[in-house]
Order: sequence, then C-alpha cells, then structure tokens
Amino acid sequence: MLRRFPRRWLPASAAVLLVVPACAQRPAASAADITFALRDADRSATWPVAVGEVAIDGKPIRLDRPVRVQGPWLHTVTVTLRNVSPKTIVRGGIDLVFPESGDGSAAHPYEACLSEQGRVPKIVYLGHDGYHLPPGYDLQEPLQLAPGAELRLTFSTCGDAAQAKLAGKPIHQVSLALLTFYFEDNSRWSAQQYALPPLPGTRQWRMVTPNEFLRSARAGQ
Repeated sequence: MLRRFPRRWLPASAAVLLVVPACAQRPAASAADITFALRDADRSATWPVAVGEVAIDGKPIRLDRPVRVQGPWLHTVTVTLRNVSPKTIVRGGIDLVFPESGDGSAAHPYEACLSEQGRVPKIVYLGHDGYHLPPGYDLQEPLQLAPGAELRLTFSTCGDAAQAKLAGKPIHQVSLALLTFYFEDNSRWSAQQYALPPLPGTRQWRMVTPNEFLRSARAGQ
C-alpha cells in the first residue's frame, strides 16, 4: 500500500514518498483459549449417539479443557458421532453454540453453527390433508447410519460466517448440542426425549422412556 503524507510533515528539502508494506497494515489474527463442552453431558447415558473425536484443523482436542485457536478456525472443526442406539439413524447432527454471544432471547440469540446429515422422515410433514414436503426435500442426501457406525460432521458451510459475527467478542466457550435424531422406523429423539411415530389415523407422537424405546427396537414395532 502506498501512502502519501502532506509535505508539511516532512523536511522542506526532503519531501519524499514513504512506502508502507501492506502486511504492516493488517493486524495479526488474535488468538484465544476456547473450551468445548457437551451440553447436558450428565444425561449422555441415554443418548442415541456417543460423541467421539472433536478436532480442529485435523488435530483432536479434549473436551472441557481450554484449547488455543487462531485465525479462521471454526470452519475446520469436525465432530465424529457413533450410533449407540439399536436402530438405524436417518437424520441427525450437532450444533456448536456460543453461549457468551447472547442471552438466548429473541432479541439477542446465541450465535451458532450447525451441521447435520440425512433426511427428515416424510411422516413429520404429514397433515390431515396429506404430505407437505418442503422445497428441495427429494434433493437431500439420505443417511443410513447403522448401529455402531460413525458419522463425521463438518462445519465448513457455516463456520466462516459464524466466526465473522463473533469478531471482537470475548468468546471462551463452545457448547456442543445434539440436534433431533430420526430413525429408520420413524421414531425420534429430541430434547432428551424419545418418541414413537403416530399410530395410523393419528398425528400424535408417543413419548416413551429410553427402555420403552429399546423394547420397540426388539419388537420391530
């Protein structure tokens, strides 16, 4: 970058052009210590998935311990989930939530970056007059995550935009929150609660305990 200074700033006999390297004008990317933690980790024993490796730029990190990040790091995060349920998962994901970015209200929501894969079962869109599928539904890539299989989630799509909104804010925490998980038999897990699909002729999901969910898998519904 070339910058011209007024002549009065320089000796009368030495009005010259000063050259300032562009790199000197660009502030270095700030570094920060951020701690990743599982939301509602005390209830993880009944979750349909287990959170395996969490990595930044290909390097595994440990949860609940500060990790140094710098530059555009958010889009390099990956999270590996393992299906620990007895059913095949057809839709699921995880949300990276920054609790220090807001208060959770409509006026000041938390900044977040989510990643999910699969297709929501059609039964979710069944109304009294038929199905009301969202635009592009058939273009969604299906998922068949068998029991014991692993799913690797990336955040390259939303990472840069989310991090840009966090610029200048003192962020030290990231909460990993599971999204809704749907299964091949149309059952689901959401907000710590399992549910079986509505019975024919009804639209009411049937809330069940984790043990009842396991029994439904053995019974094949």
